[in-house]
Amino acid sequence: MPLPLLVLCVIWLCSEWWIGRKRAADRSRDAGTLRVLAIVVSSSLFFGIWLARWPAGHFPEPAIPSLLWIGCALMVIGIAVRVWAVRTLAEFFTIDVAIRPDQPLIRNGPYRWLRHPSYTGFLLPLLGLGLGLGSWGSLLILVVPMTIALIRRIRIEERVLADAFPEAYPAYARATKRLIPFLW
Repeated sequence: MPLPLLVLCVIWLCSEWWIGRKRAADRSRDAGTLRVLAIVVSSSLFFGIWLARWPAGHFPEPAIPSLLWIGCALMVIGIAVRVWAVRTLAEFFTIDVAIRPDQPLIRNGPYRWLRHPSYTGFLLPLLGLGLGLGSWGSLLILVVPMTIALIRRIRIEERVLADAFPEAYPAYARATKRLIPFLW
């Protein structure tokens, strides 16, 4: 693994460790999605990095240096977006699907544009790592299973948010995209 990518992976994993310390008292609404995310991300990282070591399935050799730097940039952007989202929610952020009774519906910071910027910020480093490793297989293994797992979690989280904010959340959902600005 190229050194810039390795350094960014360490920074990303440290930031995820910091974020992972923020747990909710009530974890009953999670529906097991946090456990699924942990299994999927650890498996995807292991197999994605392992697959990059195989010569088959790599991007064309001339593209690899550019993809490394694009991947590094995506990792930095993703880490920054995720930390921004967590800091915007402040004391209301948890890694569990949970709403506190005094919690308002946050619509500032990155939540102006996306309903789930923290998840966007989680996917971007995986996308960046896949590109930086220079392997189609790694890219697919890192991004596809995690996206599927996050979509399941988003559906559960949005039901919880709609229950907690029956008037405000549907209006907010109509005005913002889920994960990708201007698209979805």
